[in-house]
Amino acid sequence: MAGKRVRKNLYKNSPARRKGLIIRRVVLCVKMSLVFSGMVGTSLVFILAHDALTQSSCFSAQTIIVEGNHRLSKEAILKQADVKPGDNILDVNLKNVRYRLLANPWIAAADVGREIPDTIHIRVTERVPIAKVKLDRFYYIDETGQIVKHVEPSDQATLPVVTGLELSDMDLSDTAHPTVLQDILEVLRLSRLHGSILPLHMLDRIHVDPQIGLTLFGFDNGLAIKLGFGDYDSKFNRLRDAVAYLKQGEQPLNVECIYLNDLNRMVVRPSGGISALGAYYRKEV
Repeated sequence: MAGKRVRKNLYKNSPARRKGLIIRRVVLCVKMSLVFSGMVGTSLVFILAHDALTQSSCFSAQTIIVEGNHRLSKEAILKQADVKPGDNILDVNLKNVRYRLLANPWIAAADVGREIPDTIHIRVTERVPIAKVKLDRFYYIDETGQIVKHVEPSDQATLPVVTGLELSDMDLSDTAHPTVLQDILEVLRLSRLHGSILPLHMLDRIHVDPQIGLTLFGFDNGLAIKLGFGDYDSKFNRLRDAVAYLKQGEQPLNVECIYLNDLNRMVVRPSGGISALGAYYRKEV
């Protein structure tokens, strides 16, 4: 059987086909060049527009509003934020301003916004110190038990001092195992309530002993109040009754120590030794 003769595809390599292929490639290159030029041109327009807007005096900050600050002055907040009148509000990076504000230990939260055409609005939430805790040095703590910062010698804040704690006691992350710091925070909360028998400004010190619990020192005479652990709300109520009895007729509170470790039994030790009043309060009540 004779083999078939192979016929060449003359169209495949024809000049017309090669010419068409070249033209299509040229057209594709032109299109790509146009797209690239368009992208470059658009980017250039945006860059020029951005520069024009961020350098325009029309958007110069004429007003900077600061809200929520009590401890920190407006000037201190603006310095921390690194913004000032005259800055172009469109050129201010709001996220970076917020991060700079949060770097201040007294600022718990911050929100920064711009109001076209010439206003920057800063809102801060400050940490409120409620006590000073003695560790390796004195530190402020807020109502959540978080350490705010160490106490400076120049600080004038009059707050109760917490003694007897270790650094490990400051960890509140393990909610399944309450710490003595939570007891302290509860006592401080009760002292901050309106009408508290021992308001925060009259509470000098809270001492923690792992065996006998919390001892409070307060009032005008440094009265020691042995609270022990737990039932602090009820113990504050008992303290109110005791103080009301001991100060009948607005007499001075001549007492050295009140024992409230046991809710069913109150002991009072008057200043200068045992008295009939002390014996009365050693009875079960």
